Amino acid sequence: MFRLRDRAHTKGHARTRSPRALGRSLSATVVLALAAVPVPASAAARMPLPLPLPLPLPEAAGDQLTITYDDGSGATVTNTLSCHPAGGSLPNAQAACDRLDALDGPLGPVPHDQMCTELYGGPQSARITGTWHGRHVEDTYNRNDGCQAARWQRMEPVLPAPGRVSGAPVH
Repeated sequence: MFRLRDRAHTKGHARTRSPRALGRSLSATVVLALAAVPVPASAAARMPLPLPLPLPLPEAAGDQLTITYDDGSGATVTNTLSCHPAGGSLPNAQAACDRLDALDGPLGPVPHDQMCTELYGGPQSARITGTWHGRHVEDTYNRNDGCQAARWQRMEPVLPAPGRVSGAPVH
């Protein structure tokens, strides 16, 4: 059997202990050392209870968007859109909210490796900012090629169909 020799000497002779015995004495030493640390009962009673986790916000708190549309001539229109319940200055807000629900929010950018036709869709551009289901949104839209024009079309009625602008121009 394997034995460990510890440094304690008894009458000039080294004691030997088995690994199991050495482990038991080390465990007992650690337990006794921890038990010797005083913790007043009053301190334990004064310790704050853990705070409950915050409840998730309802969807309505996160569905606030601002849509700024430029018709290409420099005239811009800015509208707001709130969903759940639908509201804001964007005409036909309920249809716009339904469309965003179907898309799971505003569309992100066209993937960089996406092949697109070079068909120009028009000079219109738009920017959507705000929050959707608690996520920050900051997207731009244009009609510079086939992918961008298709992306714009998927966002109608959130974005106006080319040639249809509603709302008062903002300078």
